[in-house]
Amino acid sequence: MAGTFDATMKQLLDACAADWIGFLAPLFGLPPTVTAVALDAELSTVQPTADQVFQFCPPHAGLLHLEPQSEWDGTFPTRMLKYSVLLEDRYTGPVYTVAILLRREANATNLTGTLTRAYASGNEYLRFNYSVIRVWELEADQLLAGGLGAAPLALLTDDAVDRLPQVRDRLTERVEHEIPNTADANRFLSCAYLLLGLRYDRAIAQALFAGVQKMRESSTYRSIREEGAVEGRVEGRVEGRVEGLRESLLALLRERFSEVPPEVEARIQATTNAALLRAALLRTITIASPADLPLD
Repeated sequence: MAGTFDATMKQLLDACAADWIGFLAPLFGLPPTVTAVALDAELSTVQPTADQVFQFCPPHAGLLHLEPQSEWDGTFPTRMLKYSVLLEDRYTGPVYTVAILLRREANATNLTGTLTRAYASGNEYLRFNYSVIRVWELEADQLLAGGLGAAPLALLTDDAVDRLPQVRDRLTERVEHEIPNTADANRFLSCAYLLLGLRYDRAIAQALFAGVQKMRESSTYRSIREEGAVEGRVEGRVEGRVEGLRESLLALLRERFSEVPPEVEARIQATTNAALLRAALLRTITIASPADLPLD
């Protein structure tokens, strides 16, 4: 799963480099107008799979090294140190390293922004500083107002949970105005759609983007929907799409509230309208109890 999200992030980083530079440069006291060029991130004996490296253009000096992370990895700080040392050796520094944690599952107590090493005596012999961005803690509106490249992260914030449709609308409106080429717009929205899967069930992602015209035209969106349909047939879902929506809805309710009252489950099982079930999926993340679920 991590490979899919890492590749999606790399697409956004490659396609919208200037937006990401402007978003992250202030972390290091650099102006958001600073420019940079992408560098070859292959480090011979080390093979980074999901990072991106930029070199700041004069009058600024140094490298910006980005490491998106979607899953927990106890070696992550050590790995970033290794990359930093190798990058400085190859390109000269300083190296500004940013860990971008895409969801809570990637968080860890050792991601403090500082990695130290000490002798048995306790005397410190190494200190490595890096920055940590926990995407869920960011403000959705701030991301939506910044460079378009980082705007899809707004969908992953805690701030967006209660207003996902509104955040989606603002993102898609910007895409409509700023990416006139249909194919490019489809690719960008597909990245946003795939990233949404880091936090939400696929059925919610499909319901959220079902009304976006460019997404309906996207081959990525269509292929994922077809994949879901195939999975449903393999699992013997006799009611196809509706049955899959029911199952997803019940699973999300159980995840949020531990159990689903029998009367609520009966209402869900009696619902045959796919549109109502999709709407209920979106409301699942905001209701106070299963009894509040709208199904009529």
